[in-house]
Amino acid sequence: MAETSSRIDAVWIALNAFRGLVKIASRGDMAKSTYDNALDIGGALYPDLLGAENSILRRERKSDTTKEYRQRAELSSLRDKEKVEPLTLVQNDLDEYSGLLEIAKKEKDNKGRVDQIKRRLNRLIIAEKELNPVSHSENQLIFRDVYNIDREAPCMFTGQGHRDFKLPDEKVLRVRVLHPDKPEHISGADIVYEKHDHSGNGASIIAVQYKIWSEDRVLYLSESRMNDQLKKLHDFLCANGVCDHDSGDNTYRFPFCSAFLRPTDKLQKSDQKFVSSGEHLPICRIDECKSAGVRGADLLEYRNMKEVSLSSDMFEILFNKGKIGSRLLSYDMIYELYSEKLSIQDKGNVIIYAQEFI
Repeated sequence: MAETSSRIDAVWIALNAFRGLVKIASRGDMAKSTYDNALDIGGALYPDLLGAENSILRRERKSDTTKEYRQRAELSSLRDKEKVEPLTLVQNDLDEYSGLLEIAKKEKDNKGRVDQIKRRLNRLIIAEKELNPVSHSENQLIFRDVYNIDREAPCMFTGQGHRDFKLPDEKVLRVRVLHPDKPEHISGADIVYEKHDHSGNGASIIAVQYKIWSEDRVLYLSESRMNDQLKKLHDFLCANGVCDHDSGDNTYRFPFCSAFLRPTDKLQKSDQKFVSSGEHLPICRIDECKSAGVRGADLLEYRNMKEVSLSSDMFEILFNKGKIGSRLLSYDMIYELYSEKLSIQDKGNVIIYAQEFI
């Protein structure tokens, strides 16, 4: 049970991070930033965890009809002492129900008596798509792959493979994903997102650390790994002055907060409905929101941060509008920043590193 819970936590935290990436890149388009689309993008970028063959959440997200045919195939295999594929069973029934509807079309007086047949046929069509092992083609991903894109820009994780996608507004999203060797070792996730200036003079950076709430929506800040990860995030951005105000910039905006903590509701079961509150708290505001536990340990509770934090939708809008995130950093500064702070990598975290270009 502990191993299963650990695996669910790992998949769930990564899925939420990929959904956060999609929300920023799609400009908050609700049709694009669904959990299903995040699963597809996550599966393309991290197949060992979120791919069709490996993701426990993806399997449980299938329709009840698909689950029924998986169970039928499993039991049929035991009965017949040979492998029976659920897809074969579905396709056999598809032929049967399609044939029945053809008969109904010829018998006009039966038109009103085939509604249940039509519903079953529609469910079988969905199940066939879900069971078909053909992987998603490029045009089924919400962002289309692009190739041979030459962009000269600093890279935090040199030597790491990347994948480029064309965004709806003709910009390019370059994504690198770093992760522990074993998915069950994942304890959190980080997004580092660069939005590059159209003039090519620099970029604004924002970083989000994803963690899972306890069941009563509490994070224990005194836990050593939590402390270490927050310190690394602080040292990487805050301590380097990326949130210092640029005196020459008179644009109205919020403070240049760049580092955020994003607690995520725990998923109790792999077949549970996907819902997660998306409050983003600047890490410089954690101290004023924290409280003391029964034994004096520092806690972060949802009720104490919700007046300070930004909702998921507000966070995306403000960053895309240039109202939060670091000031525009020159490439020289970004190179210096990254060369000194590569320790932001953590063996317990999935790192999603995204660069958005013109």
